[in-house]
Amino acid sequence: MRIDALRDLPVTPLGPGTAIEKCLLVGPGVVPHLQQFVRATFQPGQVAPVHAHADWTEVFYIESGAGTLTVEGTSHALRPGVTFRVDPGEHHEITSAPDSELVVVYVSVKA
Repeated sequence: MRIDALRDLPVTPLGPGTAIEKCLLVGPGVVPHLQQFVRATFQPGQVAPVHAHADWTEVFYIESGAGTLTVEGTSHALRPGVTFRVDPGEHHEITSAPDSELVVVYVSVKA
């Protein structure tokens, strides 16, 4: 068993070259098939650029804020309480609204 508090976890960049911050709640190798369990904070107007994962399914939960999810060129509004799934190979991008911090909790699972 392991217990962690969000306030005690390090804050790191979501990815190379991005200022979006994340806390890795659970990393790879801890739970079978789970690649990561993350809480990411986007400042107003920040973008996680379009990308796809060949062998990951990702499930996202919008904790707070507003923004847009674009999957394969189709945009969807994000607001608190919304969940969505992105399947392997689907190109996706998340953008926070220009006037809103966006907090997203997500898991990445190996397909």
